[in-house]
Amino acid sequence: MMGIRMNAFGESGLGEPEQDANSALTELDKGLRSGKVGEQCEAIVRFPKLFEKYPFPILINASLLKLADVFRMGNNFLRLCVLRVCQQSDKHLDKISNVDEFVRRVYSVLHSNDPIGRAITLRTFGAVAAIIPERQQIHHSIRRSLDSHDNVEVEAAIYAAVQFAAQSKTFAVSMCNKVSDMIQGQTIPANMKLQLIPILQYMHHDTSTAAMVRDLCLKLLPSYPSTDFVLVTLNTLTQLAATTLVDIPTQIYLLIHYLKIHPSWEIQSKCLHYLYQLAKPGSHLWPPGAINDIIDLAENTSKMKFLTLTLRVIQVLTESPRMCHDHISLRSKLRMLCSKNSYSPHPSIAAQSIQILTQILCYCYKEGIDVVGAGQVISALETLILLLTFSNEKKPTELKIALKCAVRLCESKQEYCETFVELLGTRLDNINSDYIIILCETLGAIGGLKSDALLTLVSDILSLLHALADIQNPTSQQIQTKIMLCTLIFQTLSGYTWNKDTEDSIFKVVANNNLWSNYCIARAAVRYGHHKIAISIFSDLKEQVSSEHFHFWLVCLKEMSEAEAELYGEDPNSLVTRLDSAIIHYNKALAALKAASTPSHTLQFQTEYMKIRTEFLQCLVQLIYTCNILCIVPPPAIAATIVQNTRDEFQRNGYITNQLRKCAVEFKNCGELYWKLYQTAFDSDPATLENMQILQQLCGLVEQCVNSICHSSGVNIAKEEPIEFCLQSIRLESQQLIKACQNAAQISNAITQDANVATITHKQVDLLKKVVEVLANASLPIPRYFFQVLQATSLKLAISPQPRVMGEFISVQAGSQLAVKVEGVIQHGSKPGLFRKIKEVVVMVTSQFQNNPKGKDAETKNLETSLVLTQTVSPHKDFFTAQFLLAFPRGGQYLLVVDASVIDEQSNTWKTGPRSSLTVKIPEEPKPVPISIPGAQMNSNVIEVPETIQLMRPHQKNI
Repeated sequence: MMGIRMNAFGESGLGEPEQDANSALTELDKGLRSGKVGEQCEAIVRFPKLFEKYPFPILINASLLKLADVFRMGNNFLRLCVLRVCQQSDKHLDKISNVDEFVRRVYSVLHSNDPIGRAITLRTFGAVAAIIPERQQIHHSIRRSLDSHDNVEVEAAIYAAVQFAAQSKTFAVSMCNKVSDMIQGQTIPANMKLQLIPILQYMHHDTSTAAMVRDLCLKLLPSYPSTDFVLVTLNTLTQLAATTLVDIPTQIYLLIHYLKIHPSWEIQSKCLHYLYQLAKPGSHLWPPGAINDIIDLAENTSKMKFLTLTLRVIQVLTESPRMCHDHISLRSKLRMLCSKNSYSPHPSIAAQSIQILTQILCYCYKEGIDVVGAGQVISALETLILLLTFSNEKKPTELKIALKCAVRLCESKQEYCETFVELLGTRLDNINSDYIIILCETLGAIGGLKSDALLTLVSDILSLLHALADIQNPTSQQIQTKIMLCTLIFQTLSGYTWNKDTEDSIFKVVANNNLWSNYCIARAAVRYGHHKIAISIFSDLKEQVSSEHFHFWLVCLKEMSEAEAELYGEDPNSLVTRLDSAIIHYNKALAALKAASTPSHTLQFQTEYMKIRTEFLQCLVQLIYTCNILCIVPPPAIAATIVQNTRDEFQRNGYITNQLRKCAVEFKNCGELYWKLYQTAFDSDPATLENMQILQQLCGLVEQCVNSICHSSGVNIAKEEPIEFCLQSIRLESQQLIKACQNAAQISNAITQDANVATITHKQVDLLKKVVEVLANASLPIPRYFFQVLQATSLKLAISPQPRVMGEFISVQAGSQLAVKVEGVIQHGSKPGLFRKIKEVVVMVTSQFQNNPKGKDAETKNLETSLVLTQTVSPHKDFFTAQFLLAFPRGGQYLLVVDASVIDEQSNTWKTGPRSSLTVKIPEEPKPVPISIPGAQMNSNVIEVPETIQLMRPHQKNI
């Protein structure tokens, strides 16, 4: 229910209690040494999960060497299990440090007389080809096995040849003639030739080799005209052209040629599929006239499948601006074909045709080009939507395509919102329709583009909610429909005042609903700022959960909703009371959130988000108290003397000047807290980042307003826009915050009119209070990341050296340096890279000397006792490593802090952590202590001995 961060790696990867890497490896090693084959196999198949949980080189290297021993000494079944491990752990293979030893142990099996064992060995080498691409002995073994009389070994050699050809230029060039001779040879069976041809598609390491391979394949086409050979050869040529790019025009003409001359539908469909693959690199690589040739073939065919595949190719091509620009005219063959088929009785053909026309229209609107034929496209799209929603035959895929086209057109031109809202509203009449959820999602997408787009449907939606609320045993689809319709109401009424009938409709739905659906409805309410609606729902839910943590989570949400609901009010005299009440509720929410957190789910973002919100409200209260000082605390009698001494004319106003400046600093600090929180939210969705940016700008806006009346160099709000967003491009849930910012900026213009006068007036103070009231009344939308995480990314670090006992220090000899190695792995959830991807990782090591409590060595205080080293590394297959060499200028105890942050593809730095610390102890060198000889003169006959030596008088005994 909490919707908090779920880590895909949180559970034990071995199906056992949590244990460290050494213990897990030791346990698996016992299984490998067992005399029972079953226990050995069980241990082998558990290695991939071990690699995923502890993906560090030292463990992977040791594990694969153990598996290589099992491969060398075991039977073929154990070898097959090791092969599967190598195939499943391909991204960890480059972490093997003892590659030669691994190859030596596995290679010994190739000398066996067992062809099955040799075949498994070849496949194993093929699986690890990425780390041994240039091993000549393995190349020779593969070529030798291709001549074997055992078919299993030959097939394994072909598999290994494919893998090595993709990795090694030397092997690819040397195998070209060998493969050619085998394909053209009479003794090789046909099915084996079909397996040999795909090897050629990986021989693209240079242009000469690719050209040689292409000529060979073109010679094979007329020599082997059977369907299987033609398909395999055309596929090889297509893959080769897609990689080299320079041969794409030639390959397109070849595929079109086969479309024209070959009557087989199997070959025609594959040719269109290959054209679809070549369309993905971009239409700029296609030769002139090729698209018209495909269109001519599509118009002259009677096969609907041919037309469908042709439109699929064209749809990918029109994603390129160049193709859209070339076919703007209504007379182009492409537009004529799509216009003709946009009313096709086949929904798939009509949907694809309208999708292509929509992409051309959206391109024209984006580039500001005059649009021709837009009305025809809109009419065809409306007809298709009505046809699909009225038809008894279910076509969900085509309906989704049509509705996406409607949303895209509304994004490009918002005038279309009313048209499609009216159309879709007529199809919401049937609550049992299979398409009602899809229609609600589309209406939500359109309503998010324009704030008032769904107002005309409010009465219809409420009628549907009443009908659904009367159903005693609703189906899962009807329950989901309730959630979607309530979300549409929240979205539509964002910024409006609720009436009694609308509230009753929502509460009627909640009364006859399951608990999870009610939670989803309340969550949607707070996301759009309707906190009063959410209060009662969260209050009912908090006592109906199975966990204490869930109970406190719901208590937290209830208190947070009450805090935001308390802020809204019309009476300016009750502003301080409302703010104080909201702060009290937020403090209760923070206490409940602390009780809801667990070691595995710390709820750190939620906690920080509410803490900063509470701090902002406290700053607003403090600002009001400060404004009241002008009326109750007059300037002191020595104000003129203070002005003369400080040369600050604003000190003439007395105590209020310093207090206002303190308030400005507090708002600045609050904005910086939002920025720090922003930098930690790497996995958050764009709407959440936008929410935090706006809240940070709110703090900056109030800071500018306060500075403008208490500083001689105040910021001129009228000339400088504090908010960088425009209302049209902002998301619907954040538009109320933006409107509050704009209203506050307009009020601040009046404050700056008297900025040149070093006097704080009652008018300026009243305007400041009005700014506070505007910002307090602004409804806060709780971002999605507060409840739900769609992308989960985390870093896991392994630092060496480590102390022998956890919590102890690492001892380093005086005068020596410490080499610190940091290894890390990037862990992903179910949807890696959904919003942003990691490009680089920044590892920072800080060495800080710990103060000596005895206060010794005062003369070494001038030494540099802190050191900061930074290294930026690029992860390879989610693994990265960094090394540092640290010097310690003096003896004592040092604290090493290792911190990691990430850089995304847009070069933005995110402080995601983690942070680890180590303690290093350097033995202190004994300091010489001067000893004076009795009766000697000052500074003469002075003997210096280390202070660790104990001096004894003659009459003392050494114990």
